[in-house]
Amino acid sequence: MLQRILSPFREFGPWAGALYAIDRMLQTLSARTRLQYYELVVQPVPATPLVPERFTRRLEFREIKRGDPALDLMPALPEIRAARFDQGAFCLGAFQQGKLIGYVWFCERAYDEDEVRCTYELVSPRNCVFDFDLYILPEYRLGMAFASLWTGANELLRRRGVDFTFSRMTRFNLASRRAHKHLGSVRIGRAVFLRAWQLQLMIATQSPYVHCSASRLQRVHLRVAPPAPARNQAGTGATDKPTLRV
Repeated sequence: MLQRILSPFREFGPWAGALYAIDRMLQTLSARTRLQYYELVVQPVPATPLVPERFTRRLEFREIKRGDPALDLMPALPEIRAARFDQGAFCLGAFQQGKLIGYVWFCERAYDEDEVRCTYELVSPRNCVFDFDLYILPEYRLGMAFASLWTGANELLRRRGVDFTFSRMTRFNLASRRAHKHLGSVRIGRAVFLRAWQLQLMIATQSPYVHCSASRLQRVHLRVAPPAPARNQAGTGATDKPTLRV
């Protein structure tokens, strides 16, 4: 019993471990009470593939549009998927012999979070997107599906002129944090949301820093900015490669 109590503190650290314990306690009270701890990260869209061509040779990457049968394989509820399309999001899927193995969603100007009442606004939407709900089907998680999916996603984003992609990750999902770190992601902020029925309290490192609402129609807006351009050695101009400096 003592090991179970102390394990979150060993795994996440004292601060995050305490928040994790509070969240678990709240979930036992009601499904409508949660404490969500997010990290906001940004990663570059590289010009070179993340994996050798042999890993993606047999994969097909295509956009999954409204009405596609592949949508029925996604864990997200139908009303959530419909709300994503309504806000202008698009979804890229990776297929192997016609079977969906994974997917990732993107928004180009702002993303209305569906776990909490928060909208992430891109300060410079011209060359940035917000990615969310990256999912690999369980039977493909032991292979190179994650990196292969990002290879296809990066190719799509480069064609659209995108240099950086933002995302938010649950602080307690260590596997996702490690995987994104390997892709070159950099943390740019944190946000903690306490939800109790209709009440929502947010404390974040991004403006407006603190926000409280008691209406389902009221959302907090967090602005996320792209990294400052790296300078060349002479300090006279930006490099031609997306470099993270935040």
